[in-house]
Amino acid sequence: MDARSQQIRAGALSFSLFAGAFRFLGWLNGVAALALTGFSLGIVGGDVAAPDLQWPLELLLAGLLASCLGALFAYLAQVSLLRQGYTGHLTRAHWPAQVLAALCYVLSALAFCAACWLAAGQAVTDPPQMTAYTSR
Repeated sequence: MDARSQQIRAGALSFSLFAGAFRFLGWLNGVAALALTGFSLGIVGGDVAAPDLQWPLELLLAGLLASCLGALFAYLAQVSLLRQGYTGHLTRAHWPAQVLAALCYVLSALAFCAACWLAAGQAVTDPPQMTAYTSR
């Protein structure tokens, strides 16, 4: 096995790890955003949901966008590594894309955690909204 094929396999392995991680974070943020949308519209659990879930929903959508961007940057790093493997000239040209992919991964995970924290905090601090009818 020559050095070129080892370089190509190593590049493919890093991309498959990044792709799986971004797919997981994308599912987490997407399903949570869908559930939060259902809660805020009153479709699911309208009697127990906090009235204002705008910030957590925006954070979840930002996390979904960050996971999509991270997958794109991971793909660009993969292409750079494959190009280096085919030419046999090893450089560090893939590092910026790989660093941006890792940064997007961290941002996506932090956005999910912050959105969960804010949504749970609002549900605890907001009193239940009861409708009171007064008699005349």
